[in-house]
Amino acid sequence: MATNNKALITGATGFIGKHLAERLIFEGWFVKLLLRDTSKLAPSLQLVTEVVVGDLSDEVALATAVKDVDVIFHCAANVNTWDTWENYYSVNVTGLKNLLLAINKENVSLSRFVYLSTVDVYGFPVIACNEQSSAKYTGFGYGDSKLLGEDVLKDYAEQFGIPYTIIRPANVMGPGSQFIERIGLELTSGLMIKINGGSSNAGFVYIDNLIDYLLWVAVAKTAQGECYNVRDDYDVSWAQFLSTFRQRIIGKGRIISLPFFMADIIARLFEFSYKLLLPTKEPLLHRLLVRFFGRTCGHSAEKIRVSSQIKSTVGFDEAMDQSCRWFLEKYANNKAN
Repeated sequence: MATNNKALITGATGFIGKHLAERLIFEGWFVKLLLRDTSKLAPSLQLVTEVVVGDLSDEVALATAVKDVDVIFHCAANVNTWDTWENYYSVNVTGLKNLLLAINKENVSLSRFVYLSTVDVYGFPVIACNEQSSAKYTGFGYGDSKLLGEDVLKDYAEQFGIPYTIIRPANVMGPGSQFIERIGLELTSGLMIKINGGSSNAGFVYIDNLIDYLLWVAVAKTAQGECYNVRDDYDVSWAQFLSTFRQRIIGKGRIISLPFFMADIIARLFEFSYKLLLPTKEPLLHRLLVRFFGRTCGHSAEKIRVSSQIKSTVGFDEAMDQSCRWFLEKYANNKAN
């Protein structure tokens, strides 16, 4: 169904940005993309979008990108699980500042700025959080830089009058998901760990379900100035996820379980060793991964469900079917090549 809505997406060559762009085109939106590398753009988007070549440090590209759009979906981010603070800050904080400054100069009539943050801002607690819970800085670069980005957004939005919504997704699964690929490779022929038997809530949201909420917050008046957790309305433990994933891809990898305290000690030893011997390489195990698998990601998303009246259209079984099918196809193609 055709609309008059015009959107800019940053990070459209990434997992979420690509799926969002395809969905917006399907829904009849005019879509503009800010890209660093056009060779990475999906063929399905090349002829149906307007592309601005540049990154979040390019003032000229940013000025062109933000003009004449109603909604900006800021998906671009450094999402690495292991990197320097300087690299996280340059993209997730300075890049965001540059984008907001460009909006203030070139698009004062913007109707909504949608900022994709993360549930990592809660700091990997044992008990699930809601939006009233305190976010905290933990020393892990990705979550800390996204939380700092939230604070920057609030400050700039107040100064410049930019209407915004903050989205904190849980673990996003689906075709193209980086963590689906990473875990799938370990389950195929490597070594995968469970923390405390894999009892923690994995906190998933399927990509199509996430996009349902993104489209809602882009236009809903009640979403302006709000912050929402987003995850699917089912509970799945890491043990259940890993078992299902391994079974469906007929994986030969091993899964071992470690107590949290032991895994954390081993992770610290790996970090120390790698910093001495392989300072630019991500350790096989580090403290962020221990917390990722050993603390809850199942934070409450009741606020957005009640406000939007949207329910997850894709359940866990179908989400796993789609994710595993994509992984097996890609893995088969890689083996063939």
